[in-house]
Amino acid sequence: MTSNDSTAPETPPQSQPRAGGWWFLCAVDVLTVLGILAVWFLLPERFDLGTRKLLTFAILVLTAVVTAVWFFLISRMPPRAKKIGAIALVAAGVVLLLSIRRVEFSGDMTPTFDFRWTADRYARLEAHRASQQAKTAANEVPRITKRDLDRPSAWNVLEYRGPRRDGVVAGPKLARDWSSQPPQLVWRQPVGGGYASFVVDGPLVVTIEQRRDMEAIVAYDFDTGAEHWVHDYPALFSEPLGGDGPRATPTISNCRVFALGATGVLTCLDLATGWLQWSLNVLEQNHAANLDWGMSGSPLVYDDRVLVNPGTQKGSAESRAVTTFEAASGKPYWASGEATASYASPMLATLASIDQVLIFDAAGLAGFDSDGGGQLWRTPWKSDFDINAAQPVVLDDDRVFISSSSGAAVFRIARTDDGWTVDEVWKTTRMKCGYACPIAYQGYVYGIDENILACVDLADGKRMWKERQGQFGHGQILLSGDLLIVLGEAGELALVEATPERYRELGRIQAIEGKTWNNPTLVGNRIFVRNHLEMAAYDLPLAE
Repeated sequence: MTSNDSTAPETPPQSQPRAGGWWFLCAVDVLTVLGILAVWFLLPERFDLGTRKLLTFAILVLTAVVTAVWFFLISRMPPRAKKIGAIALVAAGVVLLLSIRRVEFSGDMTPTFDFRWTADRYARLEAHRASQQAKTAANEVPRITKRDLDRPSAWNVLEYRGPRRDGVVAGPKLARDWSSQPPQLVWRQPVGGGYASFVVDGPLVVTIEQRRDMEAIVAYDFDTGAEHWVHDYPALFSEPLGGDGPRATPTISNCRVFALGATGVLTCLDLATGWLQWSLNVLEQNHAANLDWGMSGSPLVYDDRVLVNPGTQKGSAESRAVTTFEAASGKPYWASGEATASYASPMLATLASIDQVLIFDAAGLAGFDSDGGGQLWRTPWKSDFDINAAQPVVLDDDRVFISSSSGAAVFRIARTDDGWTVDEVWKTTRMKCGYACPIAYQGYVYGIDENILACVDLADGKRMWKERQGQFGHGQILLSGDLLIVLGEAGELALVEATPERYRELGRIQAIEGKTWNNPTLVGNRIFVRNHLEMAAYDLPLAE
């Protein structure tokens, strides 16, 4: 008799993920969304656009880490699923790391990727220059002599953003309509890395760029873009957020080129030949450390001396904010100040009828006696990460406009029997020029306020307009007559009317490709543009 009471052992139930685990993931997702909404909508005035993007990225990374920890360590997912997930995650990471040559970021921290299957930028540059040299050798390009440079054009641009470093350009009247008569390309070619712009003296167009592990000061031909001479030396400033290469635009004075590299190398060259006259490292001489994003102030040359602002960061008692050298020999001349440097360039100004050097550094705005008498006055201005990069704008004999990612202000500078006074006229958060240098024209200031071109009344800081169609990223602007010439961060070139009535764009072209933080240079009606990948020259249409 067979017993029906015998039973087989019970099979344990399959492991199932706990319901509470899924609720945990839902809570993490909700907190992620709330955090991003807070960054973008509840605290928009506290953080600039780049900081908001960086915080958003940090929140998403934190969410991904928490999710991975839950999946592999907390959840009751089957071991097979965890193993497959781990293999897929590691494989994806390895493929990503091996395929990316470098990562670069826009001014608002948007990443772009240089993949290894694309042509290497330096190999492309070297191949182009080799081909170019073969062509120019066959055509026997004439050598530039000092006689050629003794007859300079009245429209030459010998220093950063012009003789007053204010971006206002002298030249012929430009046409106002690019639809029927667009700018004409003269030449376009690869260029080395970095964010310097061009200076122009007669037939020579000069800039400083990165070529692999060398900084190179290069003179190009005005009409063809061919190299006339190159002076290079070992130096590489590499920083993951800002990118590689020199930042400061060279200066031309008395047939010499003065160039400051990102690591502090100050070089004086003969303009006609590129021959080295002297070279030194301003950071080493000043016993100071470099800035987080490298030396960026363009050398200021006046009265047979060259002035730079290396700053006192991590320095000794001998470190000074501003140092000067004899232009002919490089011998130290005078040094003054105790502030940490930032990224704006020194500039000459006359305030309260006194000639002085304006320095916009990490501590704020200051005036120094141009003859070496020391700091005259100072007013504090604090910005995120100590980035004061946009040039100050001298409005008249006693007022200066400044702007950064923190906002903008106008200060009145006065000299009294007891010394100097600095009074705030007005302050606003409606003009935040993080990198873009603003332009003043007929009682108004035009600047790129967090990606968008805007106009503000200089009398009281009231915003006149800021339109979405004026988005240019962290670009740069010049003024020619009553026209703004805008070079956007994506390499687009635009013509905009400088009027407080409304935003009126008169034309736009794609001039170059890639992240463009470099200032354009306009000489007559020819504009030179570059970024860390390519350079180009265009002829802008003239008014009839």
